Amino acid sequence: MHQTIPPFQFAPMPHIHFGWGIRHQLIEHLKENYRGRVVLITGNFLSRPGEFGQIVRDTLMENNRLVDHFTVSGEPSPDLVDYITSQCKPDTEAVIGIGGGSVLDAAKAIAGLIPSQTSVMDYLEGVGAGKAFDVETCPFIAVPTTAGTGSETTKNSVLSRLGEFKKSFRSDKLLAKEAWLDPELLLSCPKDILYATGMDAFTQLLESYTTLKPNPITDALAWQGMTLFKGAFEAIESENEALQQQGYSRLMLAASLSGTTLANAGLGAVHGLAGPIGAFFEAPHGIVCAKLLAPITEMNIEALHQQDSVQTRQSLEKYVQIGRLLNPDSKPGEELTGLVKILQRYAQTYTPQGLGEFGLSTDNLEPVIKSCRSGSMLGNPVILSDEQLHKAITLVL
Repeated sequence: MHQTIPPFQFAPMPHIHFGWGIRHQLIEHLKENYRGRVVLITGNFLSRPGEFGQIVRDTLMENNRLVDHFTVSGEPSPDLVDYITSQCKPDTEAVIGIGGGSVLDAAKAIAGLIPSQTSVMDYLEGVGAGKAFDVETCPFIAVPTTAGTGSETTKNSVLSRLGEFKKSFRSDKLLAKEAWLDPELLLSCPKDILYATGMDAFTQLLESYTTLKPNPITDALAWQGMTLFKGAFEAIESENEALQQQGYSRLMLAASLSGTTLANAGLGAVHGLAGPIGAFFEAPHGIVCAKLLAPITEMNIEALHQQDSVQTRQSLEKYVQIGRLLNPDSKPGEELTGLVKILQRYAQTYTPQGLGEFGLSTDNLEPVIKSCRSGSMLGNPVILSDEQLHKAITLVL
């Protein structure tokens, strides 16, 4: 007998433009559709002469468009967002973000705040004033240059103050109007960053597939995303140019799908820990996710085996499915142990750093454990104890 599908909601999607080299069509699109002032947010690298961010800026200015250009370096803070917002004119027609997840998160928040000139601290979850976000917003156009957070398809902007917090500014009104996905932009991304951010995307897909809050649409997209991710790194590393192009394309689309699935289904304990780790330590988010994915998955599987309910059986079956996807040759009954081994191998191969390199130790994890129980942790398929979470981190120091 088939189970009834529980009620669910699914957030709107940006208008997605995908294709190798499609960024060149973006410039013509901007010239045709935005005739006044635009705000351009890029990272430092993309603002250099000859880089795409500078090309967009110069081309628009040559065509008599007004362009306010700001750069974002590292994870954005509320103070940076408020400062840039204060420098932008209320008549801004659109905000264009070109860069990695941090750049897109900053641009997304700024687009949300320009018309009202309010502070992001009015709305930031957990640490803000708790006001309802019911103000006018500016159209946001996202152009990712890494394949990681999926920020181009999420409704939240992650902001942090090192040593204090890492929290989300979240609203359906923050969703990008358009997302331009050009896998060719990934060619300029250093491989260590590409792999770390790619592992973040894969973690988001796996966690949103096994979360407590999935729905049939997020399951379908998460599965498709994991299918795209499988083998993408190996294709990028090949000597065959066509295979490389395929790998970059698969990785970029997988990352964007991960943003959609996390926005609609939530995540789990890996991201529950990664948030506060990023708040208290200068540890790259993708590396944290990559290192924690195997130990957290193994602990989830062990804890699920100790329970017996419809939900726990469904969660275990999903882990079995992922194990078969990543290793089709796994023998029946060995999918779960095989899955953990594959996740360990991914971490060792693509993010070899230990978290101890970023200042974490067995003695300074208390603030992380204290701060991890809200947000993503609530979607984990099983409740893990503080001791288990502490152990998961210490295993990858």
